[in-house]
Amino acid sequence: MDILFLLKVIWRRKWLWISVPILASGAAYIFTLNQVARYKASTQLSTGFTMNDQVHLKEEWFNPRDADIKFSNLFSSMNSGAATNFLSYRLLLHDLDENEIPFHKPDPEKFRTTVEEVNHVRNLVSEMLRSHAPLSTSSPGYAEIRKFLMAYDYDYMAIKSNLTIYRIPNTDFIQVDYVSDHSQLSALAANAFCEEFIRFSRSLTTERAGESVDFLNQLVTKKKAELDEKLETQRLFKTSNNLFSIDKEGENKLVQLSDFEKQRDEIRSSLHRIELTKDNLLRQLNGISGNSSNTGDNQKIIELRNEINRLNDRYITGGQVDSRLRDSISYLREQLRIQTMRDNSQTTAPALTKAEIQNKLNELNVEQQVERSNLNTVEAKIRNLQYNFSGYASKEARLAAIQQEVDLASQEYLEAVAKFNEAKNRLLASNNLKQISIAFPPQNPLSTKRMIIVGLAGFSSFSICIFIIGLFEFLDQSIRSIDKFNSIVNLPLIGSVINMGVGSYNIPQIFNQSGGDQGDFFKSILRKLRHEIVSLNSSVLLVTSLRKNEGKTFIIIALSYILSLVNKRVLIVDTNFRSNILSQVLPKGRSKFKSIEDRQFVAGLLTSSSRSRVEEEPEDNEMAYELITPTIYKNVFIVTNAGGDAASPAEILSGRNFKSLIDGFKANFDFIILEGGALNDYADTKELVQYVDKVVTIFSAQSVISQQDRESIHYLNSIGSKFGGCVLNRIDPKDYKL
Repeated sequence: MDILFLLKVIWRRKWLWISVPILASGAAYIFTLNQVARYKASTQLSTGFTMNDQVHLKEEWFNPRDADIKFSNLFSSMNSGAATNFLSYRLLLHDLDENEIPFHKPDPEKFRTTVEEVNHVRNLVSEMLRSHAPLSTSSPGYAEIRKFLMAYDYDYMAIKSNLTIYRIPNTDFIQVDYVSDHSQLSALAANAFCEEFIRFSRSLTTERAGESVDFLNQLVTKKKAELDEKLETQRLFKTSNNLFSIDKEGENKLVQLSDFEKQRDEIRSSLHRIELTKDNLLRQLNGISGNSSNTGDNQKIIELRNEINRLNDRYITGGQVDSRLRDSISYLREQLRIQTMRDNSQTTAPALTKAEIQNKLNELNVEQQVERSNLNTVEAKIRNLQYNFSGYASKEARLAAIQQEVDLASQEYLEAVAKFNEAKNRLLASNNLKQISIAFPPQNPLSTKRMIIVGLAGFSSFSICIFIIGLFEFLDQSIRSIDKFNSIVNLPLIGSVINMGVGSYNIPQIFNQSGGDQGDFFKSILRKLRHEIVSLNSSVLLVTSLRKNEGKTFIIIALSYILSLVNKRVLIVDTNFRSNILSQVLPKGRSKFKSIEDRQFVAGLLTSSSRSRVEEEPEDNEMAYELITPTIYKNVFIVTNAGGDAASPAEILSGRNFKSLIDGFKANFDFIILEGGALNDYADTKELVQYVDKVVTIFSAQSVISQQDRESIHYLNSIGSKFGGCVLNRIDPKDYKL
């Protein structure tokens, strides 16, 4: 839709979008004259979701998403029916209190009660408020309480409509506003709502979190008892088995065992030394008695050497892998060394006397007995330690199992303590909701916003009018103006005719009227159409339309009359055989006249042109003139038809030389105008196109272009130079200049 066209249409209907907003604004002003003054009291709550100055048992980091979820949950609770019920209870109790001035008083004609009923309802409401019980159909005294709430205008809907709860952007605070018809009531309602909601929220939080804290406290106590029991079992096991530190104890025993084994080796070495010393002293004592034993000792040394050589040969030939031979060789070599040392000691001269040697032997015997006693003691201790080590593995496994039980109990205890601390932390954090400002009775009422309401009424009604105008224009697909015709039809337009609203074809009557702007305008546009027709330089015109009742007859009559005013002779050939309105209204007088369908009359005239033109011309001219009938307008003539014929022009004129007839008329008339049937319904126009110079199509401004119309428009485009243009008929004078 063209914006400029729409603006013109809106401006043309200015009476609508001016009068309706004025009426709407006036009505809004009248309705707001008796508006009751309203007072708003405000208070704020601190949630602690984004900031908290309380002490926590563990560090907590701020999470914006968690804060948003908490705010959403809080708003859901504050907007619930329970919180609104508690405020209703408080306000009703205030008005029922004999010591307070009630804010609302019920209508005595509609609400009747007794003192007993008032006291009963007051007791019920007080108990429900104390126990935080919301009002429901199952509540005791529901009918009586609801009746009182409705009478005092404290029911749920009345409270909810006056209460506003919202978060102050980017802060930790929630704003609570209450609007009423009394300043004291607004302040009391805002404060009472916050007080009751905080009390209700804390009771729920304490109840839920308190149960968790008590349970976790019991769990911590239980886990502590289990841990103490495991520790006591571990202590008794260590005490009974002398295990205080299993790792240290094991190291100590290993050190003791090593020390005792070292002492045992030293004692054995000492005993061996004593044995050698005794042997040496005995040899010395024997040497004093005589040297008869030297020969025997030498013989023993020779035997030991021979045996060592023999075993050594066997050991080498055996591949040096026999450990028993190796041990035997080592033993024999040691015996050889001892025997050699003994023999060497015997060869030396004795340095001691026999008595001294005997004394040393006695001392060595005593020392030997002491060392053997020490050896027995050390070996006994070694056996004891080795025995202890044999049971040490089982004790260690048992102690490890006990330690594992202690660790598990300790871990469970620490986890229970952590959960307990977390629950206590949540309990502390859940009670952060508090009222940080008190609502005071406002001094001035709220602005009535009368001018805003009046302005909005005018603006909204203006917008609705514009929208409705635009909607109707959008839905109206008729080609009612020249601009819409050009955009929709896209055919050349040679003229347009406004709708005069007359029911007859008396064109001279319209032209003879004076002083009327519309009549003068009608004359002007007809003269423009005449100019365009003359400019076509075509004497034979076919006037047709896409549909029936588009105004072809009116345009033909008007065009003929306007051409006759400039001394143009016009002949109208009524070839619309289905609707002969031209033949009915234009002929002058009521005498019988010839019609074009009369075959007997025009048989010689409308024959094929087989005869020479010289032979047929005098007779044809005479017969043709007999077809022409004068009309009620000067210089306008008509060739009529009988009408009511269902045949097409090609069928009616078959076998006749209609082209010759038209050519004969051209010599005596300036313009010959033929009327064709509707293109959408009949083929008349297509059959008559061959006889004319130009085709002029009439469109009604009240028509809507359909798909069938577009097919006919396509045909008009296809006839090329024979198409003379279109005339837009029946334009509303108001739409003509859009």
